[in-house]
Amino acid sequence: MAEGEGGEKLEYSGKVYLYSSGMPDDLVELSKEKLAERGVKLEDIVLLLDPVGAPEGSIMATIWPHYLSVARVKRVREGSIYAPQLFNIQF
Repeated sequence: MAEGEGGEKLEYSGKVYLYSSGMPDDLVELSKEKLAERGVKLEDIVLLLDPVGAPEGSIMATIWPHYLSVARVKRVREGSIYAPQLFNIQF
């Protein structure tokens, strides 16, 4: 997995899940652009309003006001998700 700060390509297979807990549309669009800058195809990005929709083993990026937190989903169980952070992408 590549580090996020240098702009390296994000290694993934399948879909990349973008979790937004009610962030404004412009921040969601900026997040998609930042992921695309790291090699994620726009058609591979799935927007989630609930993080439990991300399958185990997938990449999930959580939108925060000033950055994206990129993580790999380890476990989803009974409405909870365990996804250790890999790196941040600053806006």
